[in-house]
Amino acid sequence: MTNLFRFRAAAAGALLVIIGAFPSDGNGFHPSSPPPAEWEIKMTIKVKGDYELAGRTRSTGRYQLAFTWSGGLEQDQDDYILLKGRSEMTEWTAEESTTSIEGVRILTTSAFDEIPDLNVAYVLMQRGRLHVSFIVHGFGVPRALPFDRFYLHLPASAEGQERPSGVNYNLFVKSGSNSIVMDDPALTEGTQEKTFRWTFVRRTANSENNRGLFEMNRHEAEVTVAISPVKKSGRI
Repeated sequence: MTNLFRFRAAAAGALLVIIGAFPSDGNGFHPSSPPPAEWEIKMTIKVKGDYELAGRTRSTGRYQLAFTWSGGLEQDQDDYILLKGRSEMTEWTAEESTTSIEGVRILTTSAFDEIPDLNVAYVLMQRGRLHVSFIVHGFGVPRALPFDRFYLHLPASAEGQERPSGVNYNLFVKSGSNSIVMDDPALTEGTQEKTFRWTFVRRTANSENNRGLFEMNRHEAEVTVAISPVKKSGRI
């Protein structure tokens, strides 16, 4: 009995040593545990821009805006499903000045009856990287000239397929990059965060009906994306 008791005690001690050899990551997960299958994605978009229309009259405008967006990601075999989230405009200020034979007209933020609108469309895995697609929809400017307006292009990611006013946004990105690309969340430990910056400039001359209008549309964008793992039992 004494020898049998010693054998059982030694076996139990060995088992404890084996279990202790697999350290926890602090959240109760061991290396043999599967990684989280859900992630939270957060995005902030900050924009500062201006526009101009010159012809029989001259109109200039400037604006600043910011959005925050948060949603979820679920793994779907080799790709991810984007769970629609919450969007909030956290900043919007605008000012426009128009000079004509009738004088000068100044518009401020409250006079803009249309505002930018953010649409986060999808995510797509390509060559092991996660591409985020979004667009901020604009509207016609100058607001004081309803018959001579042109579309105010606002930030869009390179992955988007929308062509407002038939314009390929990517062709007018003059510096930086609007390709919002993240590492594969399933292969990333903890939270990954990246910031992307670019400048968009588009100048055109519109001679329709001999109006001789010059249009300029420019903005600087800064987009920060963060992706964090979420426990299966957690909720976004």
